[in-house]
Amino acid sequence: MSFNSELDLKVSRIIKAPRDIVWQAWANPEHFVKWWAPAPVVTTSQAHELFPGGAFNTTMVLEDGTTFAGKGCFLDVEQQARIVFTDALQGGWRPNSEPFFTAVITLEDHPEGTRYTAVAMHVSAEACERHAAMGFADGWGTALSQLAALAEQLATA
Repeated sequence: MSFNSELDLKVSRIIKAPRDIVWQAWANPEHFVKWWAPAPVVTTSQAHELFPGGAFNTTMVLEDGTTFAGKGCFLDVEQQARIVFTDALQGGWRPNSEPFFTAVITLEDHPEGTRYTAVAMHVSAEACERHAAMGFADGWGTALSQLAALAEQLATA
């Protein structure tokens, strides 16, 4: 996958935990809901089928009670290395009515732990700009900080 600065947004950081622990924080729904959305947003997982074609359904509840439901599909899963998911499809490869992005998550060994990179790919520059304006950098960056804190805590437990 090559990064296209007109169509893609990216967050990346070194997490001071081994790759298998970072993977657990993604793969285990009980861990996943703790970091997926920036606090104080509460995430619930209705489906977390981490295999190609598996459903990836979440609901995020804001402090004021507003809810955002997301239905997606895992496209590719490489144990402890890569997760690709999209909102263009639902579980079982069923099309969604309003696709917005596809994400590629990579985990790589790093001397300090794990390099975690998330890339959100969009169909057009306008869609990419809209995602950026929605607060991609802050939202995904904060979620990544929460993931790092959880993985680092799990690594020392």
